[in-house]
Amino acid sequence: RDVTGVQTCALPIFYGYAQIAAFRAARSPVGLARALRNTVITTYGRDFATANTEFLRGASFGRQSQTWVRLPEGWRVVAAHVSLGPADPAP
Repeated sequence: RDVTGVQTCALPIFYGYAQIAAFRAARSPVGLARALRNTVITTYGRDFATANTEFLRGASFGRQSQTWVRLPEGWRVVAAHVSLGPADPAP
């Protein structure tokens, strides 16, 4: 819930936890299911990791990345990116 969070996935771009949370609360959960593939999780020591994946949602293709850090309160996503494309490049 860090106020410095930034979510850049298509438009608009959200800055800070409050904007990201408001967007998620307002959108419909219908049609958000997706299938993941080519997921790679890489750890750097015991307290830092990245997760990268491709996903399919209907006919749309996308990529998502997250950077995770273990803080005193537990694992937290400290950076994330989602991009959507019109179609699967590798059918």
